[in-house]
Amino acid sequence: MTTWLAPLVLLFSLSLPVQAQDQYTPPDPTPTTKTFGADTVHFSVFNTSFLSPEVARSYGITRGKDKFLINVAVQHRDGNQQQAIRAEVSGTTSDLIHRTPLEFREVIEQNAIYYIAEFRLDTKEERRDFRLKVNTATRALPYDIQFNKKLYREE
Repeated sequence: MTTWLAPLVLLFSLSLPVQAQDQYTPPDPTPTTKTFGADTVHFSVFNTSFLSPEVARSYGITRGKDKFLINVAVQHRDGNQQQAIRAEVSGTTSDLIHRTPLEFREVIEQNAIYYIAEFRLDTKEERRDFRLKVNTATRALPYDIQFNKKLYREE
């Protein structure tokens, strides 16, 4: 497993509550990576209620049924080596009416660097548009990433 991904997977997997599912949910077809030459941008969006209270507290994240987190990380490939690199991440999320800026903050753990931003979902389910700009020292122009994701509030 790549060095940046291990702490994030651990963070996410240790905090998942055990829940029974009474209906099948098909996999989300939303892409989670975009590769630009030697750089790969990884991104994910999930409900903060998936985080345990301890994990959320340690990262200063507010948990809630209507609160979501977007996580962005960048890896640079140099030959056979991949390493996490720092970036400036900005972006917005929008529903059909409102576009809201995302305020990213940097988290550094061991060999991992990632950027997180919190946002709210006002309805029970909603398709959200995300537009990200990721600036790295490896390229003069920012990487532009746009994707849509259907989100569901925990009930």
